[in-house]
Amino acid sequence: MPEPELTLPALERIGPLARRRHSMEWPWHEAEDVPDNLKVTQSWGWLFVPDGRCIVLIDTTHMLPVLPGGQVEDEDHDDPSATLEREAAEEAQLALGPAHYLGYLHDKISDTYDGNGARARVRMAAAVTHIGASAVDPATGSTMIRLLAAPHRIVDLFGWDEQGRSQADAAIRTACDLWGYPENSSSTVSEIPLKGGWL
Repeated sequence: MPEPELTLPALERIGPLARRRHSMEWPWHEAEDVPDNLKVTQSWGWLFVPDGRCIVLIDTTHMLPVLPGGQVEDEDHDDPSATLEREAAEEAQLALGPAHYLGYLHDKISDTYDGNGARARVRMAAAVTHIGASAVDPATGSTMIRLLAAPHRIVDLFGWDEQGRSQADAAIRTACDLWGYPENSSSTVSEIPLKGGWL
């Protein structure tokens, strides 16, 4: 099924994405295990389709761009891969192959999830195996806008600077090495059809 060319309408409807956020100040620890004294509270994923682009979600409640993923819940049994798989299905109706750990962000001043104090926010990469029809996220009651963009284009859209580019580079290497996906340098941002299933 051909990919629709919805780049301009999608971005015009959403508006500016790049906003300065606390996450830009969090140190990135690539391929390092999370220290025992840091609790993992979040797992987000660079989720690839075969042409080397990744899925970006737009939280329609706050109009914020995010990577798929979310809070580590008790049902995940402290497994960030389980968190990513669950959240990708709930938020964006995605099915994933096995997730690959990339590293973590050291959030030294966390005021989200379960309270104040330093936390680890894990980043992973995974291949998307299926995109279902768009649906309401049961956790938020809203429907995410689902976009596809090259990893470095995502960094630009988010305003993530060098720390984000390092994350993207780690994800790209993983996608190339593990799944044979190409490094995609396109500036095109496309909206995933509401009915999904275009892969």
